[in-house]
Amino acid sequence: MDGVEKSISKRKLRIKKVIIFIIMILLIGAVWQRIMVEKETNILSPHGEVFDINNHNMYIHSTGSGSNTVVFVAGSGTPSSFTDFYGIQMKLQPYVRTISFDKAGFGWSEKTDVPRTIDVLTEELHELLEKSGQSSPYILVGHSLASLEVISFAQKYPAEVKGIVLLDGGSPEFYANDSEIKSYILNRFSAGLRVIGIARALGNLGIKLPLLGENLRYNALSGDIKKIDIAMYYKYLGNTSNLEYIKNINENAREVVENGHLYNIPLVMISSDSGESWEETQQQLLNWSNYSSQETLHNSSHYIHWTNTDYIVEKIKGLIAE
Repeated sequence: MDGVEKSISKRKLRIKKVIIFIIMILLIGAVWQRIMVEKETNILSPHGEVFDINNHNMYIHSTGSGSNTVVFVAGSGTPSSFTDFYGIQMKLQPYVRTISFDKAGFGWSEKTDVPRTIDVLTEELHELLEKSGQSSPYILVGHSLASLEVISFAQKYPAEVKGIVLLDGGSPEFYANDSEIKSYILNRFSAGLRVIGIARALGNLGIKLPLLGENLRYNALSGDIKKIDIAMYYKYLGNTSNLEYIKNINENAREVVENGHLYNIPLVMISSDSGESWEETQQQLLNWSNYSSQETLHNSSHYIHWTNTDYIVEKIKGLIAE
């Protein structure tokens, strides 16, 4: 074997060693992630109630009392509605009844094989509100993609809805044409980071994937709630259940568009400053009600209920007073 062949052989050996090392690290990370998820199960006792809805258990968390009920609906892929809306529910507790709930396959709600069509989502929420003893009129507060769900609920049960607040939600027209592939890729990428332990390793370094905004909520929480939040995050980041929701985005949005105008139901949009194209979608939403208003908050993020909690609380209190 001459010098050139020896050099090539050594290079191949080094590459093999690097590949083996990387595989070992990934395997260790995956095992570590699995062990920690099992360990963290002990701190994940439901802080609310669970009801059988459409042949699967759904979790609901309620606070406060009053003649109105504020219903918070989480956006796409939210690991836990309890921690997502914990801060704002606590601030509203002295003034009004509030509820949040986990969608199928997230938080303390079971997975389901029932397709995640907009009709199914609307009926499941309505049944959950009835079975858990909630009282209308409802003020529906939807974050991001949940704009479709709260508008659909108001279309189907207008007599039960006092008003709608959209937290940086897109218009049905926007979601009817938005790329489902983009959401799918982000979901699979996030799942990969979770499964092989990279998301957890980043978290231990103090990095809660700022790309997804998770660090904003996490830093705002404290004590046991913070522990629940991070355990849910590591358990459900890139959850496969969310693929069912993602693949129905365009079709669900088109159905909402076809079902039409909200007429006299008040519609309040609170938006982040996310560029000209996003501003256009907010302007589209103004046409959905005879009583609509829209504000863009420049010191905010897409997770506007974490960065501008007090402002949103005042807006909701304003709807209650009407």
